[in-house]
Amino acid sequence: MNIITEQLANKLPKDSELQKYNIINPTNFNELYQQLKTNETNEINVIDLTNTPKEKHGRIISVQDHINRTGTNILARRQKLLGIDFIDITNLYQTKKNSIITDCCGEILNNKYEYPSHYLCHITTLAKAMNIKNIYGFLYNTI
Repeated sequence: MNIITEQLANKLPKDSELQKYNIINPTNFNELYQQLKTNETNEINVIDLTNTPKEKHGRIISVQDHINRTGTNILARRQKLLGIDFIDITNLYQTKKNSIITDCCGEILNNKYEYPSHYLCHITTLAKAMNIKNIYGFLYNTI
């Protein structure tokens, strides 16, 4: 299953190949949960937006880990629904060579971080809680 965030979709040209992916509002738990539940997949590819001068415009960068700086946790108060108490997100992502760590900032990217993103962490954390085994995270550079 391939997903891009609404934040990325809004910055991409309408004819971009990525616009053919499932476009998700990562702050809407119900929409995200239903999309993941309906697709019954063991693999997910999630692409969020970044603004980094370290990479060329349009480059897709592999993510190995994230730091959630959004101030929210998509799993909060939903443990019973998901049948979880605590999930270990160590090694959440399937990584590729030269993968980076992203700082998930929420709605406004904080460019003091090398690879800021919006809400990649919400989608991938929920996917892990829903027992999706192979989770790949990517950032699309818009600078």
